[in-house]
Amino acid sequence: MSFGMSLRLSVVTASFNAVGTVRRTLDSIRTQGWPDVQMICIDGGSTDGTVQAIRSYGGFVNYFVSEPDRGVADAINKGFRVADGDVLCWLNADDEFTPGAIAHVMQLFEQHSETDVVTGGCRRVFVDDSEAVTQVPTGFERRMALKNEIEQPSTFWRARVHRQAGELDESYRLAFDWEWWNRISRVGARWLTTRQVLSVYYFTENNLTSTAGQRVIDEMYRVTKSYAAPHVADMYRFLFQSFDMRGFYDVPFSQLPPERQQTLGETLNFLYGVFGEDVVNSYNWNWAAKQIRGVTWFS
Repeated sequence: MSFGMSLRLSVVTASFNAVGTVRRTLDSIRTQGWPDVQMICIDGGSTDGTVQAIRSYGGFVNYFVSEPDRGVADAINKGFRVADGDVLCWLNADDEFTPGAIAHVMQLFEQHSETDVVTGGCRRVFVDDSEAVTQVPTGFERRMALKNEIEQPSTFWRARVHRQAGELDESYRLAFDWEWWNRISRVGARWLTTRQVLSVYYFTENNLTSTAGQRVIDEMYRVTKSYAAPHVADMYRFLFQSFDMRGFYDVPFSQLPPERQQTLGETLNFLYGVFGEDVVNSYNWNWAAKQIRGVTWFS
């Protein structure tokens, strides 16, 4: 396939002791066929063979460093500081792009010069080998500060909006991607969605999302507190502490026992009058509440 004069893509992959998965990640990028990719690998000082695995890719990896870092956001920021592409993204060392994903995304950028961010579908693979395909829902921009409906490995943006919004906030250990989606939206980024599945997102027993628990609750509160209307984050924390941690959100409302339906229903009706149904029903902390309580959080 001929792509003519193509945009340059910079991909940052951060790794730490990922020898079992990093080849899958790098192979998924190398086999894309896009003619102008800058591959940046930032390793946190791995001791399990990850460094040797990355070095085996030779010139395909344009920039590589292995040294201690202050967390994933710090590592990714290091990579973006040396990125020189027209379009940027990061792909964690246990995820992969689907065949043809890069060409599809880059052609969308070429066809839509006004677009700053392209995001698409994602295939999630869970620890029990179950899978789910997610799509970006209609109205996601309106709910940006309420819940994260963007799949990080399926999201790409122009370098110009990155420079405008600034680096990832390293004070976040988990929700730095969601905070950054809100920040680029606040500076006026224009989003374009595609239904094509662009990535495979693997949830292992030990990755950050699978073990997030209370820490991600605290960070989700911070994001919503920073970007949503006043008191929404506090309302979500109330729902989390009073209902979610007691299992009220583990099943659909219609399947709750009558007394629980009454208790939750009366509370929700009051909150609807204060915040509106869309805001209240965008509460989305249940997956983390299940983690904290030791309940299977994916389905």
